Amino acid sequence: MRLEPDEIEKALALLERAVLAQPGLAAEFEASRREYFLQGEPPPKDEETPRALRRHREWFLLERPSNVLGGAPVEWVLHRLEDIDVEELSEDALRALLASRCSVFQVTGVAEGEGVWVRDLAAMGEYPLSEPEGSRALSADDVLVGRLFAIGESLYRVSPAAGVFRSSKLLRALLADFESLRQARRGVLRLTQAELEGMFWRRIDPLRSDAVGAARAALLAGGVDSVRIEQIFADLRRSPFDASLVVHGVDDVLASVLESLAFDTRMDLDVARRVLLDAWVELSAPTESDATESEERNDRVQDARAAIEAFDAGRRAGKDLETLFRELERDLELESETYDPDAIDGAPAPDFPGVVGAMIEEFLWELGRTRGEAESVEASVVRAFGEFGADYGVFENLTGRELLLFASVWLPERRMLKSAEDVRRMLRALREFCAWSQENQDVALLDAYEKTIPPMERALARLVEAQRWCRNDGGQPSTLYEIASLDGPRPTFSDARGDRFEADIEPRLAAALEVGDRLRARRVDGGRLDVFCCYPSQSASIAR
Repeated sequence: MRLEPDEIEKALALLERAVLAQPGLAAEFEASRREYFLQGEPPPKDEETPRALRRHREWFLLERPSNVLGGAPVEWVLHRLEDIDVEELSEDALRALLASRCSVFQVTGVAEGEGVWVRDLAAMGEYPLSEPEGSRALSADDVLVGRLFAIGESLYRVSPAAGVFRSSKLLRALLADFESLRQARRGVLRLTQAELEGMFWRRIDPLRSDAVGAARAALLAGGVDSVRIEQIFADLRRSPFDASLVVHGVDDVLASVLESLAFDTRMDLDVARRVLLDAWVELSAPTESDATESEERNDRVQDARAAIEAFDAGRRAGKDLETLFRELERDLELESETYDPDAIDGAPAPDFPGVVGAMIEEFLWELGRTRGEAESVEASVVRAFGEFGADYGVFENLTGRELLLFASVWLPERRMLKSAEDVRRMLRALREFCAWSQENQDVALLDAYEKTIPPMERALARLVEAQRWCRNDGGQPSTLYEIASLDGPRPTFSDARGDRFEADIEPRLAAALEVGDRLRARRVDGGRLDVFCCYPSQSASIAR
């Protein structure tokens, strides 16, 4: 199904209407603004305000788990579409919204009058954008920040609220920062709309902001005691804030703080990262003895504001963007540099970490060409395997172990499968991709698939129901257990050492489990297990 941009906008509006009609959602939507705009909403008359509010709207509908609904609103509506019965809101349109992706993208190619290619700097996949108008304004190495909407035929459309930045220095800083972040984290690196808002549209006025106070309130609300909070602030104060970095929280004091909060508190780490980043800026502010330097900095800020206002005025007047960017670069005293992706200094790694995603796009394109667009759309769920394999730079390195890890652990952890039909659709698409890879790329993935995946297909379909009754871990530490017995009044579990114990779990969860299933859970007082995720028994060889 091909969706035009106005159909995406219509689907988003219908989704918003359906969600806000539910009891308690309008109030939750209004309250969530304080959660999204941690330093306060942008001023009403600011030109950026409508786009900022649109980004908040996208985040609330498509990403943020609702306290009332128990999940992201778009997923909740998708699985209750027949009951909600909103006219003209189709399942295809909802799945297109659900397939949207939010990140920082580098423009890697431009076909004027048609569209552009962009590279996800976080997950490293490449995506074609249908942007006839935008292609005339964008250039290679521009940076897009925001959301891409799937419109069909393996194509995307950029959100009208996304930001565009043209700076070789910014691009090089982003490439370096994201590379460091990927090395510090395992698995696919994903960014939320709220994180991007804090990274690229932070609204902190050092003369009026109380970022430290806001962080203290957020940490107290998250269950962090006051003594611990003051120690965190002391650690931040002792560590200089590097304003040249775009991404913080990698091998620095903030990373250490977040790691400690993840292990022994229930604090929402996304919120903690944002409030502590703002607090770190404020705690690193110069003292009164630096008054002269501060005045000079304020003069530079005023000059920068004037330059940006001139740029915005020229853009509104319809002036040539190339000229406006050159003038802005001159006014901000930025060096005019050309970024050479083939240069040694600052160049990406010689391999292509997004190769799996690129192969999947080629597979979907060929499938659409040979068997029709409907077949390509049906198989497009296999893009999840591209996200899983984003860090693999050599396609031939994929084996049965990667297929097993993807199906038995990665998919359950991300709650990507909501029904038995979702399981069948995903595995069918995965098998077709493996068959295509074996036939066209000489990578024996079909043989690997047949050995690893069919034995656990029934278990995956069954455990979809079990996942409905799992709790959100909230960053709590957890342990893997295996179900040893379901006989008797309480299930029996075994840990990694083989020691057995009995414990109570949610009855509806227990009804969906079988002996051999594995659980990521936490033992709590009273002989109970809080279960966070369920895996088929086949995961035992890789999930220990």
